[in-house]
Amino acid sequence: MDKTYLINIRDRVLRQMADSDFAGADPFDGLESQVFSATGLNRFRLARLLWVQAIKRGPDVLRTAARIPKMVNPKTLALLNGAADGVPLCDGKARLMALQNADGGWGYPFAWQARAFYAAQNQSNAIVTSFVMDGLFAAGVTDDDPVMGRAAGFIEDQLWRGGYFAYVANTDAEIHNASLWAAFAVSRVRPGNDKTDRAVSRVLDAQRGDGSWAYGTLHHHQFVDGFHTGYVLDLLDRLRRGGMAGLDSAIERGWAFYRDACFDTDGVPRNFAGRDGDIDAHSVAQAMASLCRFGDCAGATRIADWAVKHLYEERRGLFYAGIGRFGPDRRVYMRWTQSWMVWALSIVIDHMAMTDPFDPQMPLSFEHPDPDRAAKEAAVCALSKDEFRKLFALTRVAASQKRASGEMEALYGLTRGLKTLQRIAGERGIVLQARPITRASAKAT
Repeated sequence: MDKTYLINIRDRVLRQMADSDFAGADPFDGLESQVFSATGLNRFRLARLLWVQAIKRGPDVLRTAARIPKMVNPKTLALLNGAADGVPLCDGKARLMALQNADGGWGYPFAWQARAFYAAQNQSNAIVTSFVMDGLFAAGVTDDDPVMGRAAGFIEDQLWRGGYFAYVANTDAEIHNASLWAAFAVSRVRPGNDKTDRAVSRVLDAQRGDGSWAYGTLHHHQFVDGFHTGYVLDLLDRLRRGGMAGLDSAIERGWAFYRDACFDTDGVPRNFAGRDGDIDAHSVAQAMASLCRFGDCAGATRIADWAVKHLYEERRGLFYAGIGRFGPDRRVYMRWTQSWMVWALSIVIDHMAMTDPFDPQMPLSFEHPDPDRAAKEAAVCALSKDEFRKLFALTRVAASQKRASGEMEALYGLTRGLKTLQRIAGERGIVLQARPITRASAKAT
């Protein structure tokens, strides 16, 4: 698969999303139907549940007849902002902050009925709140920002259930990936808190003997699917990289299960573990990211190639929702499909080999986004401490010179390089010279 070709597809889909102001349809937005509201049936739980499923499973003509408006989902903006260890593709920070609810959380822009609970329109929940927090962190918002404090407060105060975090405030349903996402989000604002430790331990205890995790603890949550398994593995790895101990065994067993049960014999991601048939674009996207995370970049690239061939429509420049028993599912979902596929392709692109070799004798600079970021960071991490310090000094001087000359675009790239070097230095325990750059020091160097 040619990297330039993938970039062109990714950028085309992203442009169309931006042209739509990131508003679109969602599989679970049926309760926003003006027709359904007019019937008065939205007062009844069973009617809501059946209607949501009818819209989710029905053809586009039903959605059109039901008059469901296009909506902007905070999770869409969060993914494109770099949530879930993605690649920042747009600046949605201000918009995401403006969408924060009074209770500190974020929710879906539609009401929805699950078997376990009902969530009102925009009602704060664990998943959207955690993804938005992650996206804001990726945009440079710090843990002491009041926005983050309110978000962590919502999770701790309204979702904590004495051992795990609930999905929404009005339910005690335990859903493992949601609890883990909430635990991870809180840990970034309040490191070392007891609730995160207890919630993570509970997820570890819920791992089955074969290495899998059921979706949740209720009887109808005993299924195992690909993208939620990927969520759990990714989060455990991020917690481990953040310094949490005791996760290696669970990750190893979970990864072995994921590779064995969540891909078919051709390496195509399955929707449900061990079951061929319907293919969901969300599972395909998560698989690309998880394979990259755990070192199988070649496998992720093969899945990207498969997705472009089987899920991408060149004429309209968008991705299908999946493949069902009767062929491609051509419904267009903004959050569930387009944002996830753009997110995943960006991660694959980021992990593909650099077009140009890394030169430690040149200042470190990153484009925004930079398709070679992962490869550059790997090369930087391989430098000796002396080489690393020389590269940092070289980049600081170059940034000072660009600032003095007013070359702002070049300065932005070098600033991203400096921030990356400072982060990696902290991870490696390398002490960097902290004195500010002056014109005199720049000339002397």
